[in-house]
Amino acid sequence: EEVPADYKEISFVCLRPDGCLELPTTLGTVCRKVAKTLEGFEGFHFHQLRHTYASNLLANGAAPKDVQELLGHSDVSTTMNVYAHSTRDAKRKSVRLLDKVVGND
Repeated sequence: EEVPADYKEISFVCLRPDGCLELPTTLGTVCRKVAKTLEGFEGFHFHQLRHTYASNLLANGAAPKDVQELLGHSDVSTTMNVYAHSTRDAKRKSVRLLDKVVGND
């Protein structure tokens, strides 16, 4: 059987034990309940994990275009300007790169 030209494989992160897609409303409810019980997580939302996911992928060398596609964004600028956040470790690595350039390593 031929695969349609516009076919896009989709993989979901949150599935129920029966393999069905978990509803976003359920995930939000679970996150709110957990956030209420854990100190320091007040106001946490499930959607924030997308930011963490993108930032960690990029900090560990993933190509921005790949992260864009994994998140389902139509434009890489959304990924880089909204979802990608600099980490302390990434900033340290950047400073070390500058040290190499100016010969302070």
